[in-house]
Amino acid sequence: MTDKKFDPRNSNKLNNPNRFKMIPIEIIEKELNLKNPKNLVDYGAGTGFFTAEIAELYPKARIFALDIESQMVDYINESIDATNIFALEIEDNQMPFIENDIDAVWSIAVYHEMKTPEKWLRNVYRTLKPGGKLLIIDWARNQNPEFKAGPPIEHRVDENLVIDTLKSQNFKNIGQIIGLLNHFGIIAEK
Repeated sequence: MTDKKFDPRNSNKLNNPNRFKMIPIEIIEKELNLKNPKNLVDYGAGTGFFTAEIAELYPKARIFALDIESQMVDYINESIDATNIFALEIEDNQMPFIENDIDAVWSIAVYHEMKTPEKWLRNVYRTLKPGGKLLIIDWARNQNPEFKAGPPIEHRVDENLVIDTLKSQNFKNIGQIIGLLNHFGIIAEK
């Protein structure tokens, strides 16, 4: 099996403004629907492309940009000038927070890379506050074949499998997000 992890040498792809056309920040904001959050997590933040936008929406919240690649964490620390973003290098599946402390977690185009998503979801569930939200956006398997972006189709995860895994980890109010062209989106609560 080939490694499904994103190669940090391709980080320029993560800063492509067309990503906001595929995944509009307004959809993320609408689905998270947060009121005065204190602690937010961008899991697999990469270059912090979405992190920076969300930090502007919630300037009073602490936003933890987690990534397993030191190059990505360094990039965020060197390139994003936001006092409410804290970039942290982590181990795979790690959520280095106390129980019931996080208002929301989002993960964009990372789920398909996970070897043990159940472990990650257990850690997310543990750290979310009661009623806290989890937003997963990833590459759709049924993407238009003429569109040449994203990982190979065989690396992608079926959204129904993600939903089943969320249910098995006790998440509730699971909903599918409408309006994404080449991605699927799922919102869930603790």
